[in-house]
Amino acid sequence: MIADRESFTDLTVHLKRASDALLRTAQRLATVCRGGPQLDDHAAGALDELIGMAIELAAMERTLRALMDANHAEEPLKKASTRP
Repeated sequence: MIADRESFTDLTVHLKRASDALLRTAQRLATVCRGGPQLDDHAAGALDELIGMAIELAAMERTLRALMDANHAEEPLKKASTRP
C-alpha cells in the first residue's frame, strides 16, 4: 500500500481537528441541554463546530480516495515486476 509521509501526516492532522471539533461540540451541546446562559451562542457555536468537523472529514475522505487510487494504479506495476 502506498502511504507516503505527507499523506499520512495530512490524515492525522485532519483527524485531530475533527476530534477537537467533536469535543467542542459536545461541550457546547451540554451547555445547551442544561439551558445555561447564552443559549443561542452555544447552539450557534455547536453548529459551527459540526460544520468544521464535516470539512475535516471531507478532507480525510479526499486524501484516502487519492491513496486508494494510487494503490490501484500501482497494483498492475507490482504484478508485472513479480512475474518471472
